[in-house]
Amino acid sequence: CNLVDLMVEMDRMLRPEGTVIMRDSADAIEKAAQIAHGIRWTSSVYETEPESAGSEKLLIATKVFWKLPTASL
Repeated sequence: CNLVDLMVEMDRMLRPEGTVIMRDSADAIEKAAQIAHGIRWTSSVYETEPESAGSEKLLIATKVFWKLPTASL
């Protein structure tokens, strides 16, 4: 199972306005952030321990409630 498949399945299960928190290596979090943008989640990446030399990052992503654009007359 690859990361794209995993995140698409998470998107299917997650309710609108639901939040996902992921902690992993910097490379994995950067890939996950790109995928999150692709499935229209809002996301932010944070350092887990800014004062240390740790290589982990934290991704906090929220599934947005999609709305149809309003028709202007």
